[in-house]
Order: sequence, then C-alpha cells, then structure tokens
Amino acid sequence: MARILCLHGWRTNAAVMERQLAQLKVKLGESVAFSHLEGPISGMLAADDDVEQECIPPYYQWWEPLDGVAGQLEAVRYVAEHIRKRGPFDALLGFSEGAACATAVLAALHGAGRGSAEVRQQLKNELADVPRPRFVICVCGIPPDDFRPGCFCFGRGHKVCQVPVPSIHVIGESDGDRHGSEELAEEWYGVSPAALKNSDSKIVRHPHGHRFPLDCRQLADAIRELVRKDCAKLAEASRLAAAGC
Repeated sequence: MARILCLHGWRTNAAVMERQLAQLKVKLGESVAFSHLEGPISGMLAADDDVEQECIPPYYQWWEPLDGVAGQLEAVRYVAEHIRKRGPFDALLGFSEGAACATAVLAALHGAGRGSAEVRQQLKNELADVPRPRFVICVCGIPPDDFRPGCFCFGRGHKVCQVPVPSIHVIGESDGDRHGSEELAEEWYGVSPAALKNSDSKIVRHPHGHRFPLDCRQLADAIRELVRKDCAKLAEASRLAAAGC
C-alpha cells in the first residue's frame, strides 16, 4: 500500500481536503493510504464562502506572502519534520498552495529549485535525514515562487534546477490559475507535452475550474500506474542490493 501525504489549499483544512479526495479514495480503494497535515499558520478566515459553509474553522495556510523566504522556509522545515517523524511517505499530494509547498519541500530535499547551487546544497544537507517522497501529485498547483519574485532559494533570479521526481499535474481548463499550473509542471518538473512520451509523469486535464476533477477516473488511473512503476523500481533496487550489485 502506498502512503501519500496530503497538503491542503490556502485557508482550508484537512476536513476540506478529505471532501475533495472522497471520490478519488473510492476509485483507488485500499491501494493507497492518504494522510493529512495542516499548515503551520491558522486563522478564522476561510478561502471563500464555500469553504466556510462546508467546514468549521480554524483554517490553515502554509505561509504568508509578506513573510517572504523566512515564512516559506519555515513551512518547508515544518513539513520535513512531519515526514521525519511520521514517514516515510511514498508521495506528496498538494492542492493549489499545498502543491506549491509540496514542490518547495521536494526541491529542498533534492537541492533543486531556484537560487545559487551553494544555498540549495546547504538546505539539502540540513534535511539529509528526511526520507524523500518518490513522486508528487499537484492538483491545480502554482509555482512556489509565484508570490515572491526576490525569494532566496526559490526566487525568479535564477533558472530552476528541476525537481527530479515523477509527477502528476491536474490542470483545470477553466481555472484562473491554469497558466501557473502549466508553468509549475514545465519549469519545476520538466513536464511538457513534448516530454511526456519518454516520462513516467502525466498531465491530467479537466474542463472545470480551481478544483479536483468531477470525474476522478483518469487521475486514479494515473496514480495507480505511478504506484505500480514505483513498486517495480523498489523491487528491482532490492533485488540488486541482495545480489551485491
């Protein structure tokens, strides 16, 4: 069974994401176990009226844009500590700001992202004992640096050193943040239509807005296939280790 750590969207909470994932959980059955972590910043303001009507406060977010890099790095360390204590997890799944946070965490663990190689390596060394999730699912994701053009490790001053993990990107065609989701896939993970033929990564599109797809069959199939390939890689690595290779 694959373990997936879920990171919710801006000013929502785990209860909201449980509802978002309900149909997907039915499709995947017992092949995947979903775990939830709520952001380090809490408040009484919901992302929108729908969230407020669906679930009671508090609501959470991963960082405050005005806190800049300090807030973002605090979120990265917060998630990394949870993985250290409760992991390992096979994958991260993030919605919207949660996908940005998942990307920032994976970038830190792999020494990827924007910024100088020296700074990226320092953060990678700091988190060297954190088990790395091996793939990621970004639903209506936005780039980690979307709100902070001068950011230290994830700022736009440098070309992205891409995150070297397979990824699934769910993009809503009617989503106002659609271009951000496409930028996240291409710049941060190297996932473009041309690159998909030779990649384990996938792009799943749906005709709706900033939400999970109403029909989750395609997303469930993509996750199931990535889990299968990941298990095969782990089995092969174990076989080679046992053979002394």
